[in-house]
Amino acid sequence: MAPAYLVIGDLTSDLLPEGGSAPGGTALYAAITASRLGARAAVLSAGTSGFLPALPTDVQVSLVPSKFQSTFENRYTSHGRVQILHALGARLCADDVPQAWRSAPVVHLGPLTGEFGLDLAAAFPDALVGVTPQGWMRSWDLPLPSPIRRVAWRPDPAQLRHVDVLVLSIEDVGGDEALAASYAQHCRLVAVTRGARGSTLYIGGEPHEIGGFPAEERDPTGSGDVFAASLMLRLHETGAPLTAAAFASAVAACAVEGPGAAAVPSRAEVMARMAARTTL
Repeated sequence: MAPAYLVIGDLTSDLLPEGGSAPGGTALYAAITASRLGARAAVLSAGTSGFLPALPTDVQVSLVPSKFQSTFENRYTSHGRVQILHALGARLCADDVPQAWRSAPVVHLGPLTGEFGLDLAAAFPDALVGVTPQGWMRSWDLPLPSPIRRVAWRPDPAQLRHVDVLVLSIEDVGGDEALAASYAQHCRLVAVTRGARGSTLYIGGEPHEIGGFPAEERDPTGSGDVFAASLMLRLHETGAPLTAAAFASAVAACAVEGPGAAAVPSRAEVMARMAARTTL
């Protein structure tokens, strides 16, 4: 049976300052979000033998064998955060998608290390295809380890037209509002998230401001991925971009109030959060 939501991208190993590591990555947070919202979720990633992060039992996983696991480290300096890439996992391609998953109605492409190209969007012509392009906005030197640099992502317009919804943060583009807006010239729906300040939703190139929900932020890790997965699922359900964006904002607000993915809410909790704001 095809999953209701398929996310493709690295499941990462994130090195911790105190030693050891923790699982991370867009695919991890997005799949957990989809599961908590009641959708059958599946993950296609690359992995080393024995590496599989804790995921809800209903999430299916297909791992392409890899010599290494994509591995990141965050170092905090007086000049801000420096992200280090220690290892790269195997690349992914359309042929790696299990046959039964190719009819998934929602497909989320979440690259972190350029593990596949935007051309993969064309492999799912009948799906709602969403993209979080963070992995195409990074550059590094070889050999690893190497600091990661931000690069301006300028996708092929013909490939971008295969994308139904593009989700990125204003930090991903280094605060370049014009660059963020330029994606909306070729993609029908673009969401630019701004943390507690909400998001800007470009519909057919026209911007709409989406307010954030009040939250007691404790851990913003993965909140952009939570927002993206929620937006894609709700957009598929309703076909209404503004409704979907408000829903995604509520999910993300709940998620930042606890550590890691532990606070990602159920659908009932999201609806209660939205109802509470309506009655204020």
